[in-house]
This record gives sequence, C-alpha cells and structure tokens, in this order.
Amino acid sequence: MKQAILRNIAFTAVCIILGILIALQMKNVNLNSISEENLAALQTKLIEYIDKNAELSARNAELYEYVRILENDKASGNAQVESIIREKERAALFAGLREVRNYGIVIRVSCGEGVEVRDSVLRQFVNELRNLGAQAIAINDERLVATSEIRNSGSLIIINGNGYSRAEPFEIKAITDPQNEKSILDYLESIRTAILADSQIQNDQYTIEFLPVTELTLPALSEDSIAFRIDLLTGQNQ
Repeated sequence: MKQAILRNIAFTAVCIILGILIALQMKNVNLNSISEENLAALQTKLIEYIDKNAELSARNAELYEYVRILENDKASGNAQVESIIREKERAALFAGLREVRNYGIVIRVSCGEGVEVRDSVLRQFVNELRNLGAQAIAINDERLVATSEIRNSGSLIIINGNGYSRAEPFEIKAITDPQNEKSILDYLESIRTAILADSQIQNDQYTIEFLPVTELTLPALSEDSIAFRIDLLTGQNQ
C-alpha cells in the first residue's frame, strides 16, 4: 500500500516536471516567433485596436444615453419628443423610406414575343397615377420617388439605377383612394385604349391589365439606391 502511494507521488512529480518543461519550451517558441515578426508593427496594431475600441465604447455610451433620455421623455409624456418622432416618421413615409400597405391598383404591362416594353409607356402610366392622387408607386418593387428614373438602356429599363429586361413583363403598383376606384379604373382604361391605338406602337402587341387589390404592399426605397443619394445636399441650418 505504501509502495503504491510512493509510486503515485513519483508519477505525479514526473508529470509536473514534464509540464513545466513543455510550458518553458512553448514560451521560447512564442518568443522566437514574435521576434521574427515586426514587433513595432504589432505594437502599432495593438494601439489602433485599443483606440478603436475606446471610440466604439464612447459612441455606444452616447447612443445609450440618448436612447435613455428619449425613453424617459416618452415615459413622462414629453409632447415635444413625441411630436418630433411623429414628424420624422411622416417625413420618412413621404420620402418613400418606409414599406407601406393599403388598397391599391396593380398594372401589368407586357408585349408580344420578341418585342420589348417601352419606357415611355411605363412613364405614362406612372404620371397618370400621380395625377390621379396615388400616394405611393413602385415598378417591379422599385419604390419611385422624386429622383427615380425610368429610362431605356439597350435591352434594359433602368429604374433607381437597377436594370430590368425589356423583354419581361413589368408590374406597376400604386396605392390609391378606394373611394375613387371606378373613376380611376375608367381613366386608366382610356389610357390603355389610347396606347393600343397609337400607330407607332400598335405592332408591339401590348397586353395591359388592371387589378384592384384590397391590401397592396409597396416596399421601401433602399438606402443603397442611387435615388437616395443626399451626399451633395446641405441643410440651411448646417
């Protein structure tokens, strides 16, 4: 029994010594590998990471404090803050930066085989929808805003900087007043009749369909879109 205990103690001691030797060897290896690197460059990177971490921490603290103030003001019924938030949301809706849904009309435009859709036809329907009071319009899920373009570029129609094949059908979505559904559809029908009767495009064999939708969803304008660029604009109070 005593011999077994002694053997265990001896074995444990050997393991400890081996562990120490391995640790020392690893330390030497790490030191050698570090010395082979540019120590100054490593120190510079470390300082950069520390600075970036400090900046992010400071920014996070500022944002946290700002959110806390807003939450406290809202919880206490601060009418001014609530008014600012409402106005900001109204501005975002008006600018097309929010997804919207309501009653609307879908216009599907396509041509005969081998014929390409004209940008002028899409623009005509968009302009007429605006005149009819549409509050939001999209083509192929590209939300249209004041700076949106609809133009031919070879075999493509460019919308908000993105190209769509002219050989494929186009879908125009618009949110309109449901109380004016009949008058709007009647007017759009007159536009379709005029387009189909146009001698310049009669051979294009257009198919134009109108579909009222009880709840139509239009996407928000992507902030990456070319139509959203505001980097050249400076506010009056800035």
